[in-house]
Amino acid sequence: MAAPLLTPELAGNPFVEVFFDGVDPLANSLTIYRLSEEREWLVRGGVGIATGVAALDFEVPFRTPATYRAEQFDLLGNSLGFTDSTTTTVDYDGTIVHNPLAASSLWAPVRVGPDSFAPLKRPTNGELVYVEDASAGTWIGTRRQGLRDLNVQLLTDTIDAADRLQAMLGTYTTRQVGVLCIRTTSSVRWPRTFFARGDLEELDRTVRFGGSHIAFSSSFDEVQPPFSGLATPLLTYDDLDAFGDYAAQDAGWLTYTDRDRAYELAGLAG
Repeated sequence: MAAPLLTPELAGNPFVEVFFDGVDPLANSLTIYRLSEEREWLVRGGVGIATGVAALDFEVPFRTPATYRAEQFDLLGNSLGFTDSTTTTVDYDGTIVHNPLAASSLWAPVRVGPDSFAPLKRPTNGELVYVEDASAGTWIGTRRQGLRDLNVQLLTDTIDAADRLQAMLGTYTTRQVGVLCIRTTSSVRWPRTFFARGDLEELDRTVRFGGSHIAFSSSFDEVQPPFSGLATPLLTYDDLDAFGDYAAQDAGWLTYTDRDRAYELAGLAG
């Protein structure tokens, strides 16, 4: 089976476009997976998508091999097996935080502060039980959990970045999912793709003196990402309509697939 075509995009909030140019002729839909950091992830926006549609993976880790493949399904939802796989690496140096459900708009570059290198705690909850006449206890518990109570400091260099970081968790008028995706190449021993839940404590560094540096502190818990079938598209029909009418669009691209991958038009509608 054909392997995916992978195109890393570093401008803005970095992502990988995952596109399958050739699949089983009976395939009607695809579910795309990424293998990275020894974990298999569903690709957001790539769950049950139609063939010929690309998925944009804004959760791919930086400077870490990421391998993609897709499971193919026929019109009745029966599996037709997996495609071949392809591996790529996003060569971005830095740290990006974004709202998983609004990755193309609610994102900000940050720096990981020096106070973020606290102990990394991954608890295993349970109980030590001593049965009658036993010389040692029996542990009854759960599997090891993700990071807990991780003290993190994120530094922003502009007021705009600070405002967007705050907006990722919601505003007075907009509700958000309350989960952040933090991707970093910093030398911290967190997952390179780290989904975190925690409230932000904002600390002014230089704003009161006319500057723009702000620090955000939080105690983060590692959480599961929101359901990967939920995604906000980068390119919308409003953007295409802002480019021109149907005649202009037909003249601009050879196929509808080419048109739907014209990400340079994203945001054209304002």
